[in-house]
Amino acid sequence: MNKRLLLAWLLLISSAACASKPTEQEARRLFSLQTLNIGDINIVVQVADTAKKRAQGLMFQQTAKPGMLLLYQQPAAISLWMRNTTMPLDVAFIGPDWTILHIEQLVPLDETPVAAKTAVIAALEMPQGWFAAKQIKPGAQVQLLD
Repeated sequence: MNKRLLLAWLLLISSAACASKPTEQEARRLFSLQTLNIGDINIVVQVADTAKKRAQGLMFQQTAKPGMLLLYQQPAAISLWMRNTTMPLDVAFIGPDWTILHIEQLVPLDETPVAAKTAVIAALEMPQGWFAAKQIKPGAQVQLLD
């Protein structure tokens, strides 16, 4: 009887371990795609528009491309962290008027919360250096297309 109980427990633990880390394909399947316009740049990003999707974010994905828009129904005070996210990111916090309020760097696997300075309607996560390379700064207007 004890062997059966031990075997059942080991199977349960190994199943839970396998279920906790989705493959990159599974992680990406959760998200729809949306075209954004920032200045004269159009980009297609993954959209996390529910609490479950925002909690998943870019975790377990191997690349930040094509980027991710964390979208909220109404302006909210938010904090982000990098649990299970292995690539360096920049995040642009987007205000209720759809302008970029500030841009912060996020360090891989760092679980220290990085907070928006005020309530935001969205946060755009891109590969680190992307905003600087595109010369996108606070005050830039963001538009949802499609």
